[in-house]
Amino acid sequence: MKQDRSEPIGILKSLWTKNEAGVWVIHGIKGVDLKPRQGFEADYFKIKDEMVLLTERPGPVIRDFFATFGHTEFLIRQSIVPIVAWNDGDRGIRCIGTGFFISASGFLMTAAHVVRDPIDDEYASFTQIADKAFKFDKSLHMGVLLPANPAMRTAPPEVFNGPDEIRGADSFIVPIEWALHWGQEVVGPLFHMKPEYKLDLDIAVCKVAENRIGGSYQPLNVGQHDLKIGDRAVAIGYAEMESIQFGQAVYQPSLVVSVGSITNIYPDNITKKEATTPGPCFEFDAKIPGKMSGAPILVGSGIITKGVVSRSWQDEKRASGSLIAPMMGLGLSAANEKSLLQIMQEGNEGMAQMMGRDL
Repeated sequence: MKQDRSEPIGILKSLWTKNEAGVWVIHGIKGVDLKPRQGFEADYFKIKDEMVLLTERPGPVIRDFFATFGHTEFLIRQSIVPIVAWNDGDRGIRCIGTGFFISASGFLMTAAHVVRDPIDDEYASFTQIADKAFKFDKSLHMGVLLPANPAMRTAPPEVFNGPDEIRGADSFIVPIEWALHWGQEVVGPLFHMKPEYKLDLDIAVCKVAENRIGGSYQPLNVGQHDLKIGDRAVAIGYAEMESIQFGQAVYQPSLVVSVGSITNIYPDNITKKEATTPGPCFEFDAKIPGKMSGAPILVGSGIITKGVVSRSWQDEKRASGSLIAPMMGLGLSAANEKSLLQIMQEGNEGMAQMMGRDL
């Protein structure tokens, strides 16, 4: 049954913190409504800002106090972030795609082709360090752009003791420490042809450095189960982002919400090659502009993220997303270390394990 697109759009925000024993815990859960700004349609819009309080008990989460309140877009931007890259000596920073936190400790998910952008666009070099592992040149930097709560500017030191450059900032960059994606190099039949990298699936998992303002990251909930044709699909990301020039006024990209329905699902795409998107994937009828690659796709009521934006067809309401559930059991290294599913079950990194038949 096709889900009614006219149903209210929202996102379930969980407020994470560390307890006295140093364990990540959810302090509170609140649904946040996503309403269109004036002049936008219900299926493609920028978010109307309203003041939201995620908890009525901020005292127990004092390290995460500035994550507990703010306008709607500020709260969503804590979880869904622009991914940026630059080289030493560059005059600005490239905004290369969208990503979203999946753990309070700093695990981040995006599209694999987003983290490969420096290689594929040939503005960074890399060296092979293992069978399927590569390292970027030291001159390349990648990170995520996080929002700063305006209330930090006048907060007393006992409430905010972070760096002064963040206290007065609108946003700040946190480095990506490592990124992992799945694929392999394919050697062409002719000796003069360069090897071509083929992705097995268009999903990457990254680790972001420790939060510079202290406290936790605020992740989205990811699903362990698949979706159905007709389910509502809501993509939330940054559209057509500009480069950020050093020394100029701070550029604040705006989030865009794009709504559609699942039209096709290709769970066996690795072997059957039914779709051009690498790996298990699906298609949905929503408008997805450039730079939204890597954005989360929330399915149904907005509780669970089940897909990652992979690609779109320009000027059409047609896009594809990579399925999250099939990759949850993959090891996060060439040595087949722990998978996201194991990390979620162990509960040490701040990933919510959502239970329920339709999740």
